Amino acid sequence: MVQYVPYIRTAEGQIERIAHAIFKTTGESRDPYVHEESLVGWPESKVFWAKSVGPSLGIAPFNF
Repeated sequence: MVQYVPYIRTAEGQIERIAHAIFKTTGESRDPYVHEESLVGWPESKVFWAKSVGPSLGIAPFNF
């Protein structure tokens, strides 16, 4: 079981971590969150976005 924390990326490229919305999943597929980006300065080291550019919702494997 994998835990994820959601992230939001705005049209301006600002990133926000939604810490109160951590969720678990039993599957390994991240579809549609397939666009990987490294994170610097956040608790998680990478995030997977639904869209490669522009505003998007993303999920990151939760580091606890």
